[in-house]
Amino acid sequence: MRVMARFFGVVLLVALAGAPTMAQAQGFSFGFHFGDEPDDFLPRRVICLTDRQIRLAIADRGYSNIFLNVPNDGKIEVRATRGNWVYLIDFDYCRDRVDGVSRLRPAG
Repeated sequence: MRVMARFFGVVLLVALAGAPTMAQAQGFSFGFHFGDEPDDFLPRRVICLTDRQIRLAIADRGYSNIFLNVPNDGKIEVRATRGNWVYLIDFDYCRDRVDGVSRLRPAG
């Protein structure tokens, strides 16, 4: 019994000694920050847009033939046509904001 008590005492002492160093390691930073762009501070909507509202928001920007990909963390990829080109649109559906547009191929 005495050997078991010593063993658990040593394990507890090692665990307690290691805990503060793990917490200190999390505070170390290289100075890189994400979320510090002016647009990152725009307020998010309380209720994000539905699929229908996303389609209407994209259509209001001049696109047609709108196809939605799977939403992920407030963002969705949208494939849509404008003029003679098909575009891939990165859309933040909680802020009603286009984050990026890539021209994919000629429409037709």
